[in-house]
Amino acid sequence: MMPIEIHQITTGSEELMAKICSLYESSFPEEELRPFERIREELVSPNGDRLTRLIAAVDGDGVPGISIFALFPEASLAYLWYLCVDPNTRGSGVGGRLYRESLDLLSRDANDLGKSLKGMIFEVERLTTEAQAVYGDPFRRVRFYQRLGARLIEGYDYHQPAIPPHGPVPLQLMFHPLGLAGDACTSSALAGIVSDFLRLAQGIDGPLGDCELRLGMLESP
Repeated sequence: MMPIEIHQITTGSEELMAKICSLYESSFPEEELRPFERIREELVSPNGDRLTRLIAAVDGDGVPGISIFALFPEASLAYLWYLCVDPNTRGSGVGGRLYRESLDLLSRDANDLGKSLKGMIFEVERLTTEAQAVYGDPFRRVRFYQRLGARLIEGYDYHQPAIPPHGPVPLQLMFHPLGLAGDACTSSALAGIVSDFLRLAQGIDGPLGDCELRLGMLESP
């Protein structure tokens, strides 16, 4: 087996992009998937509000894992859009490598723009979601991210906006504090982070309502 290397992908051969797209589309439920072509377009023609990146774990001719993420310079906030690892590669450390490399690249991008990154926000399935062989166990997924430094955002009933032809999807948010230290993640600070995420990533502008946000953790089994 060839060693797995992590590469940033902007453009590539159609064969490579087909493998990346195949892993992407097989790793998430249809109702959570943005069209891959839209993501691919952002890699070469960035959206004005965000800088989109894609990195891939490459093993010879195979692509056992990918991470797609974005930086919102205006809010000094990062968004882990999608991270997935082939089921046959899970448990090998590839997911952790992709996550840490994503954070490193986001921090470098922010520094290049004279920003101090507050942290990275992302969506995960709710713990009430039934575990599936293909998509994995939500408890294991949350614990995986916890080990890497992320925490659940509790106190907010989040729904991913509808991706036609599907409707909104009930998910939960996690946050990895960076420039914003964990003890500074007050309810008002977290509300600002969630509001910026909704506005910049999901096109939703407006107050969160009366909610008390906090960072939480799953207890070890």
